[in-house]
Amino acid sequence: MTSVSANVGAEERYSVFPFYICLDTSASMAGAPIASVNEQMPLLRATVGEDPAVAEVIRLGIVTFSDVARSVLPLSDLSLVEEVPEVVAQGRTSYAAVFDHLRQVIEDDYLKSRAAGDRWYRPAVIFISDGRPTDDPERWRSALRRLTDPAWPRRPNVLAFGFGEADAEVLAAVTSHLPNRAFIAAEGSDPAKVVPELLKGLIQSIVTSSTSVYDGAALLVAPDLPSMNAIPVDQLD
Repeated sequence: MTSVSANVGAEERYSVFPFYICLDTSASMAGAPIASVNEQMPLLRATVGEDPAVAEVIRLGIVTFSDVARSVLPLSDLSLVEEVPEVVAQGRTSYAAVFDHLRQVIEDDYLKSRAAGDRWYRPAVIFISDGRPTDDPERWRSALRRLTDPAWPRRPNVLAFGFGEADAEVLAAVTSHLPNRAFIAAEGSDPAKVVPELLKGLIQSIVTSSTSVYDGAALLVAPDLPSMNAIPVDQLD
């Protein structure tokens, strides 16, 4: 499939809206939760990649984290992606690893994209975890400060979603304690049901966010759940 943006000059393109989905793939996600992730990812690729208007402006990367963090899908135009790799659950839950990884990957992706003639809206990080960080607290908080440093022009807007053993206060810290950015499932919720509902909501969120770009003022639209509001996203130089 040919990307829409490949047919126009750089000066005619809309700014792209990068999304990084960060998935906890530690051992506690084994079984139904990780199976749900692998079932929903192809739907995300099809929904975003096969709609030319969405694929024109959305760029999506998938990062997994356990003991280490990996970009299992580099930031991509999903219309050019044939399949999304499956993920497996193993290891511990290093928040420091994923925050350090994101800091470097976002910077590298931005510089590469600008060299190709693209402009960016501020990137969005969708952080999904079923547990507490296994790092030393100062280690992951230090990595988070680097990722969200106000002095860094490419700092992302972060939405965080937790379930299982995730800690509400930790998730709030991940989103800099900003209102309507961190969300947690009700105690006792079944992760096998929470994960597919969340991922389906995120797919719709990405599609809806893409439409705002054509209005000239991009919005990061959270899933349509109680207390979730649209967050204005500023364009980068």
